[in-house]
Amino acid sequence: MKHDLEATKQAIAKAASPEDRLRVLLESSIALYRSHPKDARMWADEALKLARKQKRKLDEARSLTRLGCASFQLCQFPRAEKELTKAIGLFDAIDRNAPVKGAALLALGMTYFELGRLHHALKQYEEALRIYADKPGKRVEILIEMGNAAFALSDYPKAIDMQYRCLDILDEIDDVLKRSIVLSNIAGIYLEVQDLNRADQMLERSLTLQREVDDKPGMVSVIFNRGLVAQKRGDFKNARVLYADTLSIAKVAERKDIEAYVELSLGQIDLDASKPKQALAHFKRAVDIAQQLKIKQVLSASLIGLGRAYIALGRFNDAIAVLKESLAMSSEEKMLAIETDGTSALANAYEAAGKLKDSLKSYNRFIVLNAELNSQQRQRALVEIGARVEIEKAERERERMERLANDANERAALFSAESERQSKELTQLALQLVEKNQFLCDLKQEIEPSIKSSRKAKSLIERIDDHIRSDRDWETFEHQFDQVHRDFLRELSAGYPALTPTELKIAVMIKLNLPTKAIASLFCLSARTVENHRHSIRRKLRLLADDNLVSVLTAFGTSR
Repeated sequence: MKHDLEATKQAIAKAASPEDRLRVLLESSIALYRSHPKDARMWADEALKLARKQKRKLDEARSLTRLGCASFQLCQFPRAEKELTKAIGLFDAIDRNAPVKGAALLALGMTYFELGRLHHALKQYEEALRIYADKPGKRVEILIEMGNAAFALSDYPKAIDMQYRCLDILDEIDDVLKRSIVLSNIAGIYLEVQDLNRADQMLERSLTLQREVDDKPGMVSVIFNRGLVAQKRGDFKNARVLYADTLSIAKVAERKDIEAYVELSLGQIDLDASKPKQALAHFKRAVDIAQQLKIKQVLSASLIGLGRAYIALGRFNDAIAVLKESLAMSSEEKMLAIETDGTSALANAYEAAGKLKDSLKSYNRFIVLNAELNSQQRQRALVEIGARVEIEKAERERERMERLANDANERAALFSAESERQSKELTQLALQLVEKNQFLCDLKQEIEPSIKSSRKAKSLIERIDDHIRSDRDWETFEHQFDQVHRDFLRELSAGYPALTPTELKIAVMIKLNLPTKAIASLFCLSARTVENHRHSIRRKLRLLADDNLVSVLTAFGTSR
């Protein structure tokens, strides 16, 4: 089924029976939940009603999983948690080890992650990993999320190691979408430890792949992060362009959470550029979206942005009101960096409003918070430095292993080319021997009728026969053959002792794929005699009628 929106709607409309409609709805809701989450929710909801009506418990669990995935994509995390928990409960009642249960576990883990319940998330991932032990593609999805959890816990070396483990698996299964996601995650780790060049390189590679598969939800995050990189570099012009691109795609992909982050970033750029009116508009949009989605970190930071913009515009009371709201939230949620920033802004607002006592009180509070924050930031800096050292070590080790692998591949290629060259030389030598013996045989047949009475002529014919039967040429050829196909003759004769010396010689020529006529000329035998030897060799090697003698002898030489 082609998974674009119109084709999917047509497929659903064409489903005649309730069973067919249920099947198509389930397929559609999982195929398009990332790109069209609202439609996916609608289809999954209908699938759930049909499954319950038809009393199909497994499909009911699947429908709940689809609903949960769509809710997650719409940033409705509490709802997603409820739906996915129900789905897992149904799967447990049917079959605790059902493969489809793994999808619900993974989605629930991702939901817990967004809700900040990292240990709960890891528990779901580990159970999903057990269920998908023999499915590389699914293992990649889980390892990606486990890496994200390690990243959230500031264990950057472990986070990046898990992402690179995903790339190793993806080298075998070739999944462009998952590769783009992994590269984006690696970029996020580099961005966090301030390695902006590597972060941007990874993001660029990820974006190329996402455009290839038209993964708009993934493109939104990558372009936004490239905007962050530009902003951190002080390239505000490029950052604005990237944020504008992010907004346009985010609206199509229905990623309201990304819209909030972009509006916050644009507001900060305008504020730094002394454009408070433009900044105010961006911060207000960020606040509205963050309130809808209950993203408290963005909401609190956006309120501080609003407060600073109000101060710049001389609206001091408005500034004090929103800054107090931000401080209450950041203090309750223990967001120290945001609380410190908000306290500083509030001290400035009170001072600008002429409320010096309140300003001094806020400033003193700022000094305490800032000291605590600096202590945490120093510890974090040490963590980041250590992480960068470990990441660099891991990168160097990976590069060393890649060089070794490349060297091994080059050696293998050279060996293969050399073997091919030697095989060609062997075949050429065998053909030269065939040509020489054919010439001698033809010469003997030509002169034999006219020299019967001459003793000297008879002696000449005997010398020709001796030369044809001589083993010297064969010994020379056999030596060169053994250099290329080491121990072939010895192992063939040891494995099949019933083979005669002539049959061993003929086996060598068959391995070189010489035709029967050439083999007959080489050994001055008739073609029928050579065919008889071939049949004898097949019999002694105990081959079946369908077995190819050339293939068997070729494999015998290369498999040992």
